[in-house]
Amino acid sequence: MDDGPLADAIARLDRAAAPAAARFDAPEPLAGPVAFLPAAFNPPTVAHLRLLERAAETVSAAPAALLTTRNVDKGVTGAPLHARIEMLLAARRDGYRHAVLAANAARIIDQVAALESAFPAADPTPVVGFDTLVRLFDPRYYTSITAELDRFFERRRVIAANRGPHALEAVAEWLHTNARDYADRVILVELDPEAAAISSTRARELAAAGILPDLVPPAVRAILAERPYYRAPADPT
Repeated sequence: MDDGPLADAIARLDRAAAPAAARFDAPEPLAGPVAFLPAAFNPPTVAHLRLLERAAETVSAAPAALLTTRNVDKGVTGAPLHARIEMLLAARRDGYRHAVLAANAARIIDQVAALESAFPAADPTPVVGFDTLVRLFDPRYYTSITAELDRFFERRRVIAANRGPHALEAVAEWLHTNARDYADRVILVELDPEAAAISSTRARELAAAGILPDLVPPAVRAILAERPYYRAPADPT
């Protein structure tokens, strides 16, 4: 699928009024247990994919990378959405085995609803880092947080991992302090310190400086070598 059809598919998805999702790596629908990582993937990093693999192994599920076309906190900057799908597809050539999905929902609970609607035979479990875990329990994003999360956690679990400066112990402490009623529905997995420290922000900074980041899979690095998604435009002379 080239840029035109990819961009069109993303645009159709984003225009949908109800939560909706689509798959891009294969024609068949998802089925069975699926551990999905929702993220902007701007760009996809090895940390994203290691976290996804680790989480999927923990719950014996198929891994899936879910590009979110909407975000509760920020708009779209950097690489266009269809290019991020292209990069996620390219990463599979480096041996990663994730399904490549997109959804038009910003909240975790709506992403699960989108996947349930699009793939009725799938059993989706979201995978989150610390920042996303905090947002999951932020009342600003709900009309009635207790009612909505009670319904969600009756049927679903969440996999959470350490990211950046937050060690797994700090994640567990935050969870038991701020979301005690749901703590037993959150599965904690530990990412190695090197991968936990990798961020898309740092990858963008390096790419903007003309340095091809080794923080991304080789196939993604090759795309960034050809396309200046993150480089500042040259000053006119």
